[in-house]
Amino acid sequence: MMFEKKLYLVFLFIFLTHDLHALVFERRKLIKDDIFEYYIIPAVVERPGIARLTGVASIVNNIPVPWIDDGKFNLIGGFVKGKGKNQFEGEDIDGYGLTIIDFPIFSNDFTFSPARLTGTKVSYPLYERGINSDPKRKYIIMADRVDQNIGEISYYFFERQVEFFYTFFNAEVDYFGVQDYDGSFIDLRDVEDFGKGTSKWTERWGILLDDTDFRRDPRIGYFLKLDRWQWPNRTPQESSWFQYDLETTGYLPLIDMKMILVLNQYLSTSKVVKPGNVERYTCTDQELTLNPKCQEIADEIYKRYLENSTKGRATALGGFERLRGYPEGRFFDEHTNFRAIELRYYFDPVDLDFDVIFAQGILAEFQLAAFYEQGTVSSDLGNNFWNNFKDSYGLGLRFITGSAVGRIDVGFSDEGGATSIWWDYPF
Repeated sequence: MMFEKKLYLVFLFIFLTHDLHALVFERRKLIKDDIFEYYIIPAVVERPGIARLTGVASIVNNIPVPWIDDGKFNLIGGFVKGKGKNQFEGEDIDGYGLTIIDFPIFSNDFTFSPARLTGTKVSYPLYERGINSDPKRKYIIMADRVDQNIGEISYYFFERQVEFFYTFFNAEVDYFGVQDYDGSFIDLRDVEDFGKGTSKWTERWGILLDDTDFRRDPRIGYFLKLDRWQWPNRTPQESSWFQYDLETTGYLPLIDMKMILVLNQYLSTSKVVKPGNVERYTCTDQELTLNPKCQEIADEIYKRYLENSTKGRATALGGFERLRGYPEGRFFDEHTNFRAIELRYYFDPVDLDFDVIFAQGILAEFQLAAFYEQGTVSSDLGNNFWNNFKDSYGLGLRFITGSAVGRIDVGFSDEGGATSIWWDYPF
């Protein structure tokens, strides 16, 4: 109900201000913003706790669409390779991807962004629920192959300062199995609704207010995003659920637009749609003879699965966006509270115009960033939701081209450190 009320207020605000050309902050205009760029470059993808992959990426920005007035779109594609983990130890990981960003349908204000992603020998860890969970206990989902089709429809207002969007994710998964928290392997290849060719459908609806001077590289203004996800279960025991997210970010210039203070607050909550399916296991006489505590262990596992089967999942913390000093998905529960401060310093513009065989564009600026983050997860919205935070801090180096941002962030925490190599800002 709260989500619907907030969305109604946003719609009312847009209706009352629809004749304005901007909300508060006018967009920054640069001649180099709309230049045609392309890069064919070595690619390194580092997702903490997931994989380190290397390959080749192709990036093409501002591709013209002749039948649309000033129509342009971007394209990212490539392939990567790496080595598998867990049951896939030593086997080759192959990944392929192609993403079209903001292809104009009738105008630049109404766009479609499709993507096709494929990965083989995929292992994805799920940690135990709660902020005090043991980092060594992981529930690992493994798939021989994952094919994902993604599409996002967006409608923009006010020079893209307001966006309504709908996103669908259709994953076709050839499940291999799971490794539970105690290290036991469970084969999923013949389990109903799992196994080979399993289809998982996820949807997202939302609205984004980007009242900043420049969407790609904001230096003054504020950002607000409100969205709702509908998630399917990823294992037989897991529930399906709704996820509600609210993110606010402020950009405050400190020294002549060269040093920017960024403040971020992110809240996420969840609601179960359908509980998971959990069956109690009864140990055989032979198993009890070999291990008299077999039933006691089985009942403890059953109790844990049964409890989790009735709970949802809010946005997890850890990885390349939030709590960057921890591995991806390190902390999760039914509710998430995250906040961060980041100080960004821009070196003097380089404006290096290049046109070689494998690249054409402009390397505009370098940026150095320092960040400090706090986050927690909780099963309720009581005291634990506002206390008991985990900390992360670190440094980042950003490369700003004529129409894109690349970054290398190194984060630290009480569990060690993690490096993220990714595209675009974390917030």
